[in-house]
Amino acid sequence: MKWFFLLLAKLIVMGFWLGSIYFTFLHPLTGKIHTLIPVFAVLVLMVHAIQAAIMTLVAKDLVKLSTRDYIELLLFGFFRMLELRGAIYDAAQKKKAEIEAKRSQH
Repeated sequence: MKWFFLLLAKLIVMGFWLGSIYFTFLHPLTGKIHTLIPVFAVLVLMVHAIQAAIMTLVAKDLVKLSTRDYIELLLFGFFRMLELRGAIYDAAQKKKAEIEAKRSQH
């Protein structure tokens, strides 16, 4: 069920991105909204870039993030982070077990 809500959330975010491209370049709206749409898109992209940077720092020694992961982080932000959380948690538990095994050997 979780995957369904993540998919639904990603579709909503993708609708935002497609709508911002459509209403900025293909069919510009009149009035102040025409200037606000690209500003909001840049703000969202900046927030997602910060999230990608945080995820890079968190997963640095645990999981190798692919180019696809970074693209999805820039597009979907938090929702992609939720998907990566399980892999990072499993890698952290494995690393913790390795450290404890080394500690118990000495």
